[in-house]
Amino acid sequence: MGLLDKAKELANQAKEKVGPLAEQAREKAGPLAEKAGGAAARGVDLAASKLDKATRGKYHDKIENVSTKLENVLDPNRPK
Repeated sequence: MGLLDKAKELANQAKEKVGPLAEQAREKAGPLAEKAGGAAARGVDLAASKLDKATRGKYHDKIENVSTKLENVLDPNRPK
């Protein structure tokens, strides 16, 4: 058995061991990603408010447009 064959065998063994762990991680990541999206959307909203205040409303429409688009991407289930 050559070095390449041994490496392939070890890679296959590792793949078999990682499969169930990867599935567990995927299951746990879903709810966490949803929470993170909501928090990020709230952060965008806060930043947009502060930016609008700092510019004294001069760019209100543009800030509102961009922040709304970002919030929809980050948290699509967020009430409009």
